[in-house]
Amino acid sequence: MPIEIKELLIRAAVSNGNLQQVNTASSNSDILRLKKQITKEVTESVLKTLKQKSER
Repeated sequence: MPIEIKELLIRAAVSNGNLQQVNTASSNSDILRLKKQITKEVTESVLKTLKQKSER
């Protein structure tokens, strides 16, 4: 059964053009945390959709 995702939230940060150095250690941990958060949100959304479809 295909699942259609109708909503996608994209966040972006815009700077004034000044380049700043980023600490790669904290950057990697932030990326991992964001990946886990995205995975959790998508999983919850899919499970909610499946539950709604099964209740019908």
